[in-house]
Amino acid sequence: MTAPFVDLHELRCHFKSGDNLLAAVDGVNLQIAAGEVLGLVGESGSGKSTLGRIIAGLQSRSAGNIVIDGKTMPHKYSRRQFRAMSTQIQMVFQDSYASLNPRMTILASLQEPLWSLGVKGQAARDKAAYWLDRVGLPQSAGERYPHELSGGQRQRIGIARAFIAEPKLVICDEPVSALDVSVQAQIINLLQELQREHNTAMLFIAHDLAVVRFLASRTAVMYLGEIVEIGPTAAVFESPRHPYTVRLLAAHLDGNPGERVLRTATPVKAIANRAPLATDGGCRFAPRCQMAEAACSNSPPWLHASRVKTEAACHRLVDIEIINSKLKA
Repeated sequence: MTAPFVDLHELRCHFKSGDNLLAAVDGVNLQIAAGEVLGLVGESGSGKSTLGRIIAGLQSRSAGNIVIDGKTMPHKYSRRQFRAMSTQIQMVFQDSYASLNPRMTILASLQEPLWSLGVKGQAARDKAAYWLDRVGLPQSAGERYPHELSGGQRQRIGIARAFIAEPKLVICDEPVSALDVSVQAQIINLLQELQREHNTAMLFIAHDLAVVRFLASRTAVMYLGEIVEIGPTAAVFESPRHPYTVRLLAAHLDGNPGERVLRTATPVKAIANRAPLATDGGCRFAPRCQMAEAACSNSPPWLHASRVKTEAACHRLVDIEIINSKLKA
């Protein structure tokens, strides 16, 4: 992939906890091309939202470089730098109510990103009115306040607010998980329409693997702050290489090829849930992995390419590929 719009190099975000450093994001290398939809999946606490917030400039990083549209971003943004970046990167949040100012009307909330771009007066009002219609809301909704709208309506406003400034990347952090099932499909279809219409790159963070499979051209799997597998969505879902990806897919999807591997394996080990330490060594999934060996606990694995164009961070990658090839034979 050449000239990615977003390029992350060894990105880290550590938090102090007593005498320890907790690693929310640890050594992430990731690229997002212009116009691409990249899915990011993993359990709660894997660091997905933190990674998204770092890219959006809402969370500081401990180490590593962020290159956006060919420019290396500073570790701390000035007000001017943050405003400039926000014109290129916007975010759709899980909590649509918390993402809107309760004291501002919907019309004012939609105009606010335009004001920072110098678009004011009637031009801003006209564009806000256009986006109300574009996301399927009546013009009367513009005079209301966030508490007067339903969750689905507020999320439509959040989407309009993200796209109104015509950014090059929109980060969607669990945008439908808090909505009724009947509304989720409408919001997903709206996001897909807008992404294709504006050719906007999208980082789609979700627990719902079926939605990611529907939307994303590539998918990255995150576990305890690290990317453990990444590749074309079809390859990741149909031929998972990392044992964690196999488990994750088998827990969510019926008929997943990786499930056949699990029938001959011991169940995943249950361990106490804790945030990983920055000093942890080896593979972080090793305590739960039925295929773990001594090397897994002693040395960290690196992302290695496989035959199906995915990359997986696993010492047993060759063995897993052999098992998968025998199952398909």
